[in-house]
Amino acid sequence: MRRISRGPVRGISFKLQEEERERRDNYVPEFSALDTSAIEIDPDTKDLLKALNFENLPGVQVTNPVAANADARHRRPRKVDA
Repeated sequence: MRRISRGPVRGISFKLQEEERERRDNYVPEFSALDTSAIEIDPDTKDLLKALNFENLPGVQVTNPVAANADARHRRPRKVDA
């Protein structure tokens, strides 16, 4: 059915293509990606919001940023060209 998403395909009925489009159009996710009941921000973003006079927004929680891959021992050594 992936080929149908790109456009009409020879050998597949229009009815089947239409059913596939309807199925995709009627999909409702379990959780909304736009849910704004709790928004996590870092301290720098909080300072920015404060500077813009938006420090009292409901549902905003400040969290400490987590360093991604801060441990250098797990990295591969750099390749040195000779």
